[in-house]
Amino acid sequence: MKRTYFLISTLLFVATLSLTRGFAQDYVRYATVVGHTDNVFSVYFSPDGRTLVSGGLDDTVRLWDVATATLEHTFAGHTDNVFSVYFSPDGRTLASGSADKTVRLWDANTDTLKQILKGHTGQVLSVAFSPNGYTIASGSADKTVRLWDTNTDTLKQILKGHTRQVLSVVFSPDGHTIASGSADKTVRLWDVATGRHKQTFIGHTEAVFSVCFSPDGRTIASGDIDRTIHLWDVATGTLKQTVTGHTDWVNSICFSPDGRTLASAGDNRTIHLWDVATSTLKQTVTGHTDWVNSICFSPDGRTLASGSLDNTICLWRLSSPQPIDTNSLTSLKLFANQIYDNTIRSVMWLVNPDIGEGSGVLIDKQFKLAITNAHVTGEQNTIDVYFPAPDEKGELIKDRNFYLTNSGVLKRLGYYTKGRVVARNEETDLAIIRLDGLPETARGIDWSFTMPTTNSGDIVYILGNPGGQELWRWTLGEFLNNRGDFLHLQSDVFGGNSGGPVLNKQGVLLGIVARSDRHMNALAIPVRDISRLLSESQLKHSRFHR
Repeated sequence: MKRTYFLISTLLFVATLSLTRGFAQDYVRYATVVGHTDNVFSVYFSPDGRTLVSGGLDDTVRLWDVATATLEHTFAGHTDNVFSVYFSPDGRTLASGSADKTVRLWDANTDTLKQILKGHTGQVLSVAFSPNGYTIASGSADKTVRLWDTNTDTLKQILKGHTRQVLSVVFSPDGHTIASGSADKTVRLWDVATGRHKQTFIGHTEAVFSVCFSPDGRTIASGDIDRTIHLWDVATGTLKQTVTGHTDWVNSICFSPDGRTLASAGDNRTIHLWDVATSTLKQTVTGHTDWVNSICFSPDGRTLASGSLDNTICLWRLSSPQPIDTNSLTSLKLFANQIYDNTIRSVMWLVNPDIGEGSGVLIDKQFKLAITNAHVTGEQNTIDVYFPAPDEKGELIKDRNFYLTNSGVLKRLGYYTKGRVVARNEETDLAIIRLDGLPETARGIDWSFTMPTTNSGDIVYILGNPGGQELWRWTLGEFLNNRGDFLHLQSDVFGGNSGGPVLNKQGVLLGIVARSDRHMNALAIPVRDISRLLSESQLKHSRFHR
């Protein structure tokens, strides 16, 4: 594989601060980043959330350390305004689009210019990488969208159809479709493989400044000069909802990683946060002194960045900032890295075409037994199972599309197999599956029939495959109590985490994720129920004690 995949770590200090006083529901400004000498037109987070890239009318591209809100590097080379910036999925390359009619590619590790992509005859107003990193899309004032091959840095396709400037381009989460918003008041969908025009969404009364796919790819949000946000059904091409509330232009929109919140920003100097399910306003964020041009969520959804005509970038966090204990932070990082390294090869990605996706955990390597939620398996007796596979450098591949399109090769190597349900308890929402095979690298989780002592306020680690995000992730949580049938936690677990392990600070299994709500209240099924199901099913198994 040409693309190199790397291990993503979360913004641990952010999670630590949130756990200090519980999870707040409002975004609070914790830093104002100053450095651009003219308007900031675009901001975007790196895949690991640690770095922010920005582009502005001072013709520069700048890299910022999110933790300290300090400048890391300034890329100079464009000869006119930088309207759009974007990180590649592997975090190694930056793309920037400029009024100088070029797209420039920068090496994020060496801070050098890699390539200049030329071809547009008008200003480049928007750029985006495909989810697999193989293609760059650029939208221009020349009314076209151009697709560039990142392996050869050559032009692949020119997409024509818009009758005015293309102001925004974005790839669908599966990478098969591009959406483009234009000053011609339309949103168009294009097939990435063929360049064919698929559909046009008509309904806006003014120029469409920003378009964004929901994490599940089913909805497109578009914002325009007429002060409205439209939500479109991708499958049917119909308008689902018109969101009103802005008093001026909507310059930028983006979905949170869990798909539950839509952020929008405009010339009234505010950022609005909307509940996607109800299209109601959740919060209005103020602080900028001029138009807000660009907003972006961090990959874990805990931080929001905004760039403005006031020449500043604001960083907003889900909880109020607290002093950072450096020694504690170092210990937490060490614990987290050790736990991840020791347990991630116990975690599986489960794909059920009839239900969706979930996670599972290997509880018995000798007898090839794994545990997950009954709702993940549904009524199926078999389910597709993927184990984390390494690339040529030994780093785990996290691209969902890679696994889905290479199942034959993965099967020969043992990273893809079938799981067959051998025991199920709908009341406790548990299912035990026996695997047809597993890779040599697979490890049985460390667990005991008796749950380790856990106190309220203890940190827990949660592994799994949240929907709309890269595979093999972990997040932090706070143990609240062990009441009723569930372990009660506070953590940002999403659909796809179901069946994933919840671990204490020693990396020992406490339970598996069952469900959560939008207020970060999560429930986990305790190991005692796993023990009971094993006993009731009379399955032959090993006992893990430590």
